[in-house]
Amino acid sequence: MKIVLSFIAGVAVCSILFFTVNLILPVKAVTDSAGASVSENDSSLSKLLPDFEKIYHDALTMPFQQAESKIYDKDIAEYYRALMDKTGLAPR
Repeated sequence: MKIVLSFIAGVAVCSILFFTVNLILPVKAVTDSAGASVSENDSSLSKLLPDFEKIYHDALTMPFQQAESKIYDKDIAEYYRALMDKTGLAPR
């Protein structure tokens, strides 16, 4: 009997705590159209960041390009080039 009452009391306390926190903390952020515009300060800071997409692409493709430069058999080189073209690992 004690276990059942303790379980019901625990569920009640957790439910009250959940709904209290739900009322206090905002669940969805409301933005207006004026706040969505990018200020000049933000745009100048974004120019300082490196191009992560280019860095990632170069880091991904460079080992495959190096391996391709060391293939001396013509048939294997053609197959490797076709494979790189098909997978998108060939240079742009």
